[in-house]
Amino acid sequence: MSGYQKFCYWLNQEELEENRGTLEEAGMPLAEEVRIPCRVLRTSSEICVAPPSAWEGLCKRRTSWYWASEKAGKFLVVSKRPVNVSGSTDKILIVESNFKPDRFPSPEEIQELSKSVSLQKRKPRLWDKIDPVEKDFYQRWFERYGGKEPFDFEMIFMYHSANHANFLDPRFFITMNDNVKVPYSIADSFHTCSSCLEFFNILGEQWPLKYAVPCLGAVQFAHLPRDQYFKIVITKGCNDGL
Repeated sequence: MSGYQKFCYWLNQEELEENRGTLEEAGMPLAEEVRIPCRVLRTSSEICVAPPSAWEGLCKRRTSWYWASEKAGKFLVVSKRPVNVSGSTDKILIVESNFKPDRFPSPEEIQELSKSVSLQKRKPRLWDKIDPVEKDFYQRWFERYGGKEPFDFEMIFMYHSANHANFLDPRFFITMNDNVKVPYSIADSFHTCSSCLEFFNILGEQWPLKYAVPCLGAVQFAHLPRDQYFKIVITKGCNDGL
């Protein structure tokens, strides 16, 4: 996956329609992903848009953070190359990285993160409402991807919550030269959920740089490499040319 990169832009509906014609004239018609947001990250996708309905698709509970964020109701345009998108104030650049954290949190630290005040304040109503079918779904994934420890969904869910919490109020991070925090995923792909929230700046939007691994959903549906860290860079007030 050497050279992987994606450019992402958030637009309201009016801005999307204003840009659609321009993109089509430039030979870049917008394909739509209406059910699984992370699919826009596939290398085979030239340029794609995820409408609001995508966040109520297969991962409805897991992606319900979208509706509790400032991105609610907006459209996500994701392209293989930079494009001139009028109306977009921020650009999200996603590239493959060789980043590796010095260590992962201990089980005790994971438990503490999962109870963080920031998480409790921000989490959407649906986040804790887990359907038994979803637990079966995770167990099948566990068996498919060779989980080594006994299957324990409550423990896995605690990791999911803790990982999101670390992008809200980082406890595990590196620092840039100007002492700005750079949070990162605190678990492998198997113990990570809804990584699209970090990839697309729904969570951790206050940090100009972060590192995230794809969740198992993104591994399966977007074909991203398991346990691989990606660098996510936010550029404010930037617009690109075709």
